[in-house]
Amino acid sequence: RQKTINWVRAGHDPAIFYDPTINRFSELEGEGVALGIDGKIKYRENVKTELNRGQIIVIGTDGLWETQNKAGDMFGKERLKILIRENAQSSAAKILTAIIDSLKVFQGSQKQEDDVTLVVAKVTG
Repeated sequence: RQKTINWVRAGHDPAIFYDPTINRFSELEGEGVALGIDGKIKYRENVKTELNRGQIIVIGTDGLWETQNKAGDMFGKERLKILIRENAQSSAAKILTAIIDSLKVFQGSQKQEDDVTLVVAKVTG
């Protein structure tokens, strides 16, 4: 109802934010040290206001864009952004499926070296 997103960074890569109405990507940045490094660290909440219908937020671990194919090429964030853009009219679940399916095809029989965690959220209201 408030059309905002609040987040805290804890050392992970920033989430990717896509606004299809203006075809623009940005990152949900903020300061933050990895969890567990120092118990005295205070994390700062970040806020993005005025979210609009159709905007997409993708949160992932580096295992996604660092996945390699047999040639040693990485999947990369640019390939991820292309998939987000191409599937922007789909539901969050279908965007997630399109990304995972594309990752599997890209990777082929190459061994997965790191975990792949992915969340796709889409503003619907």
